[in-house]
Amino acid sequence: MLLRKLFLVVLGLSIAFPASRCLAQTSTPNDNDKVVALCQKGLDDDIVIARIKASSWTFGVADEDLVALKKAGVPSKIVAAMLDASVISAAKVSVDGKPVLMQTLGQAKVGGRMGSAFTYGIKSVKQKAFLTGPKASVTAASGTPTIVITLPKGETIDSYMIVQLDRKDDRRELEVGSMGGVVGAKTGIRAEAIRKTTATPNGENSFKLVPTEALKSGEYLIYVVGSADKLKEIYGKGYDFSVL
Repeated sequence: MLLRKLFLVVLGLSIAFPASRCLAQTSTPNDNDKVVALCQKGLDDDIVIARIKASSWTFGVADEDLVALKKAGVPSKIVAAMLDASVISAAKVSVDGKPVLMQTLGQAKVGGRMGSAFTYGIKSVKQKAFLTGPKASVTAASGTPTIVITLPKGETIDSYMIVQLDRKDDRRELEVGSMGGVVGAKTGIRAEAIRKTTATPNGENSFKLVPTEALKSGEYLIYVVGSADKLKEIYGKGYDFSVL
């Protein structure tokens, strides 16, 4: 008798609270539920697919995500469009939720020639690459911005680091090498410009890049290690942002 009563109670709860088809339970934070919501509103499949292509949404496409989408009633045609949209050829970077476009560091300028001449070569000649404009188009509201990087397959988050740029009136500079002086020629970004970070997983092939110390007000670049190609006059690539 007790088991029968318990069964009836459970059955009653099941009727009172049916399994919802409005939200897809996914493995990691993403925009799958936005697609589910559009489908629930009865929009045509082609309209939903066009919205997917025009958006900057991030989708969960792990096996459990696909199963959840099917249970939520999302047509296979739309799920296929979500899969296509999830294949990226270049990293997607956002700072405080605002997308940041990749920038290419311009041809290096040389500084310190005069100082080197007057010190008989003891002082090194610095090579500086630069971005045009005194300020990035994306601004973080604090020194602890939320930086999210979604990578193409095969790339590693270890290739991304934050460097501080030297701000000038019409450009932002980054020292990428030096020659001459008592220490000889050096290549690479000087250690003083690099800001230490930690990377934490944020879903499939997505990471949060977190500065270990708050960034001071200034100009910064999420530099892509190995992106320089001096034969093509490319002195590095990255994603720039400002901190108030």
